[in-house]
Amino acid sequence: MPFSKVVSIALLIGAIGIQSVTEAQVFPKPEISVERLYSYPLINGRSPSAPSMSPDGSKIAFGWNQTGERKLDLWVMDYPSGKKRVIVEADKILDLPTQDDRRTELEKTESRVYDGGIGGARWSPNGDELMFSYKGRTWLVSPDGKNLRPIVDGSLPYGGFQYSRDGKSFYLTSGSNLYRMDRATGSIKQLTFLNTPRQSVGDYIVSPDGKWIALVWSDSSKSGSHVMMDFSKDRATVVNIQRMWNGDLSINDQIGVIPASGGVINFVTGFPRYMWLKGFEWAPDSSKFAVGYITEDFQEFALATVEPAKAVKREILKEKAPKNYINDWRYIDWTRDSKSILLGTDQEDGKFINRSIFKLSEDGTQRTAVYKENHDVGSFARPEDSDRIIATTAGKSPLSAEITIIEPDGKRKVHEVIPGGYSVPKAFNWADLPLFSKDGKRIATMASSRTINAELYGVEPEIKRLTQSQLPEFAKIKWAKFQPVSFPGPEGATIHGILITNPNMDPNKKYPAILSNIYADSGKAAWAGYAENYAAMNLDMVVLCVDFRSSWGQGGDFNSGYYRKMGLIDADEAVAAKKFLTALPYVRNDRVGLWGWSYGGFLTCMTLLTKPGEFDTGVAVASVTDWKSYNEWYTRRRIGLVSTDKEAFDKNSPITYASGLQDNLLLVHGILDDNVLFQDTARLAQRLIENGKYFDMLAYPRDDHSIGQDKSRPHVFSSILRYLYMKLHRP
Repeated sequence: MPFSKVVSIALLIGAIGIQSVTEAQVFPKPEISVERLYSYPLINGRSPSAPSMSPDGSKIAFGWNQTGERKLDLWVMDYPSGKKRVIVEADKILDLPTQDDRRTELEKTESRVYDGGIGGARWSPNGDELMFSYKGRTWLVSPDGKNLRPIVDGSLPYGGFQYSRDGKSFYLTSGSNLYRMDRATGSIKQLTFLNTPRQSVGDYIVSPDGKWIALVWSDSSKSGSHVMMDFSKDRATVVNIQRMWNGDLSINDQIGVIPASGGVINFVTGFPRYMWLKGFEWAPDSSKFAVGYITEDFQEFALATVEPAKAVKREILKEKAPKNYINDWRYIDWTRDSKSILLGTDQEDGKFINRSIFKLSEDGTQRTAVYKENHDVGSFARPEDSDRIIATTAGKSPLSAEITIIEPDGKRKVHEVIPGGYSVPKAFNWADLPLFSKDGKRIATMASSRTINAELYGVEPEIKRLTQSQLPEFAKIKWAKFQPVSFPGPEGATIHGILITNPNMDPNKKYPAILSNIYADSGKAAWAGYAENYAAMNLDMVVLCVDFRSSWGQGGDFNSGYYRKMGLIDADEAVAAKKFLTALPYVRNDRVGLWGWSYGGFLTCMTLLTKPGEFDTGVAVASVTDWKSYNEWYTRRRIGLVSTDKEAFDKNSPITYASGLQDNLLLVHGILDDNVLFQDTARLAQRLIENGKYFDMLAYPRDDHSIGQDKSRPHVFSSILRYLYMKLHRP
């Protein structure tokens, strides 16, 4: 019986497919194996982590490890010279003593192995000090590494430390409430007085003049729970988690104000209790703060201002979704004179447009475009002491991102740090901001491309590379050809992606092909790891990465375009991508596969089950298979509520189509996944069994959604590529 017909409960896959393949199909063993590429010390090193620029722009602090190992030390760089030094070595900060350590030896070992070190630091208002968290405490240190000390030398339940505007105090949270610590005396003053279980102060912002605190009160008592099992121990143990489920209706928030001296929260009238907050910013003159929110059903966005003494909502803007739903992308900032609000939106005159920046008068009566083009803005901000606007944009291509400076007179300056790549950090469905000083005159960034992982670069006063994280071994990697491509998609859309091929392939030969890591934004020209390059260069495959529906870069309609048809409209896009591939003279039309993770795993399942026979093979990692079991914040905007529209959930869930499987399918999941639950894969497996379908399955007993443990990470990527290789290269 071929390996593809082994029943689903088979968990052994270390040598997947070996029983059914010929010698010619033995998985290749190049000089640098796929397992090595995903193992520590990382060949690409450890990219600088959480960099932050000092207020005057003279220094950058960041976490870093030049050996490629996991644990990060704290570094400081002089800017723009690039001279850098370690100021805190993570190994020199010791754990607090433990009187009765009841952890198992494995738990103790993993605590050491997975210690990520010091991920980054926050600058004090005058730049003479850094604050960071590590080993359960919050620390202070001078930029030269001197005077290292914890704010509280013990494991007291204090956290969330923030500097006051004048640097003389710290704000902190403990339990449900907000406190302030006086730096000179060490005294702590309670500022809020919540006592009901599961009610707490969440986000809070202090007014620039230091007189008021605007905050979010939250009640989490309706949040759901779930039971997982840890099967890795001698006796399986229960793991309890709290998480949101569709239908819990668990959001209960209020906006409130207190004086800086503390007191009973004065809740602002007029806001709904169930809303999705998208912006929360004080005007520079402290006269009011702005609140942006999306309604619970994701059909409206509203922008309001609040005067702290009155605590009354004044609505100045309301947007209704032209169709589909309101996209998450809503940025809010103020102009420096406090007379206008800068709004990032993808709507105008009741229609979807590209993501743009508008200026609104404080009463909402006047609206002017600051940046409105035929391409998207990824993010934007105004430096505290400047009228410049620093934005990330996709002006060159939907697949790349550059830094655009909008001067006070409207003139623009565009910086492309890595031509054709990502000049800023890639984020989920947007492009993140670069670093900048308070006066906006000094700018640095994290930039990457498909062939170089993220590094620090100077931008202004000059573009230059500031860090090099890669180990010498990285230079041995041979890189594929990465070519931007476009092709027609469903509903008249143009689909963009990156075609990845071996530059030395024989154009007269036909090769198997894969759609790799299928997901929104997976076609971007930012660093994405090694899987695609490895498949092209070592496994004789043609690879295509696609920006599927809901990617940013193509406007609001495309970004929200899988409303109530998740896994349906983008499965059609997968078919369009296959059509593009098989039109190439060097691609086999009978050996095209696909794989994805999380939503990409879901889309893999939906494509194979609803388009049987279209693709030869798929690998679905950590897949949602029934949207009823996922978070309400994600599912409600895209499908609605299962209590009122079960048919839509059934239509958009793979378990509905289990009878359609005809092709090779490998299901992969971490049993301790608290994001997409393992039960999703288990339920699909059961449904496939009930329908007499045969497939392969791999479970990681001690892994969560990332499948990121030291032994698991290289194993899972090797398993994905081995499965695709063995199936697609068979005779």
